[in-house]
Amino acid sequence: MQAIIARNGLETPEPVKAEVKGSIPSWLEGTLLRNGPGLFSVGNSEYNHWFDGLSLIHSFTFDNGEVTYRSKFLKSETYKRNIKADRIVVSEFGTMVYPDPCKNIFARAMTHFRNIIPDFTDNNLINIIRYGQDWYASSEVNYINQIDPHTLETVGRVNYRNHIALNLATAHPHYDQEGNTYNMGTAIIGLGGPKYVIFKVPAADSGIVFRVMCFVSYNLHNKWFL
Repeated sequence: MQAIIARNGLETPEPVKAEVKGSIPSWLEGTLLRNGPGLFSVGNSEYNHWFDGLSLIHSFTFDNGEVTYRSKFLKSETYKRNIKADRIVVSEFGTMVYPDPCKNIFARAMTHFRNIIPDFTDNNLINIIRYGQDWYASSEVNYINQIDPHTLETVGRVNYRNHIALNLATAHPHYDQEGNTYNMGTAIIGLGGPKYVIFKVPAADSGIVFRVMCFVSYNLHNKWFL
């Protein structure tokens, strides 16, 4: 099964006309964005889990009864580091990176140390989310990568921690009728246990403007309190 579902995908950087079986209503217009794992090996190294594959972003654009398709790999820092090294050098959900045997003893020790206290991957392969007027590839880590929804180019990386006091955020926020985005993250602060942060990004904002709605704490006796 792994050999079937873990085949490396290819980029389709320029739009190609899709074959339509049946008919698409002429009034249906817009672009559907999808995200998921698309590259499962780099050089001679392979990922151990389907959830680890490097993100490949897809778009399906509907216009006047026709559909065009394009796809591009998310150019995350993880992607760029792996491609430059021609091997997997960033640990993922089910793939632990081990030291390069060609490195000296100090470099190998640092690799082990980074695996014990990791700087999370920014391989955002789970979802495409909207914050304000901008679109981001996301996963359950502290990084998100902004993308251009038309060209699928990677615009740049954002670290939640630089904007709001949390360590991780979910990859599946919710939206209200006005287009505001609501999400929840986890903050691990001191010895008081984790705090769950609920925050809002207004629909009209360009660039991330987080507005914290509340902090919810959880103790060992399964009691919630604000």
